[in-house]
Amino acid sequence: MKFIHITDTHLVGDGQPLNGGVPSARLDACLDDIARWHGDAAFCVISGDLAEFAEAEAYRVLKARLDRFALPCFLMIGNHDDRDVFLSVFPDHPKDEHGFIQHRFETGEGVFLFLDTTRDGRDNHDGQLCPARLSWLRTRLEEAGDRPTYLFLHHPPFGIGISYVDDIRLADADAFAEVLGHGRNIRHVFYGHVHRMTYVNWRGIPFTSLPSLNHQVPLIPASVAGEFCDEPPAYGIVQIADDQMTVHFNTFLQRNPLHQT
Repeated sequence: MKFIHITDTHLVGDGQPLNGGVPSARLDACLDDIARWHGDAAFCVISGDLAEFAEAEAYRVLKARLDRFALPCFLMIGNHDDRDVFLSVFPDHPKDEHGFIQHRFETGEGVFLFLDTTRDGRDNHDGQLCPARLSWLRTRLEEAGDRPTYLFLHHPPFGIGISYVDDIRLADADAFAEVLGHGRNIRHVFYGHVHRMTYVNWRGIPFTSLPSLNHQVPLIPASVAGEFCDEPPAYGIVQIADDQMTVHFNTFLQRNPLHQT
């Protein structure tokens, strides 16, 4: 089975610039590349920070693209998003019994759990899994039993050595770790938020993240004379087999031909 992971689209108005890029144009290029080369994927996930300013127009830009995109797409929210505004544009998107944008999806390859780590309130950029959300996760992990289980969240529960994002990671990581202990076959966790391509093994569980589609966070802040940098965007192609999971990080805007010399 194959699926696609995208994160941190940071959409604004259609065609409008942000932090050195045009988010809607980046999304167009990404979706076009997926449709051309990976149309056999089962589904696509966009793991939060869908919009930069949580404006309804940005979510409408996203909806217009996805309405003509062939793959089913599961959406998640991040610290730049607003749950109510998102639901005003995507009223039928799955959510839990408390209204959080989190849900469960199952295929023959395993159980996929999409979490809502957005903290309520203006200008709150760190992540939160409140008791209700943690209870939902614990129940879903117990239901999954021995089936392969894959989790998606926006905020990581750990630091990656970059204070810009480490200061706004998921709060109360120990509570999250305790709930993860109820999973009997957690294969992998996918996350966003850090605007970088990373692999982290945290408390025995593998995690990977992706660059933003629009702007990146430099690994060494002093190496860039600015808050962000223009390292290339990428999306993930995840392939699952009986005894292996492979993640390809596809820098889709940098694929120029070269010849052996």
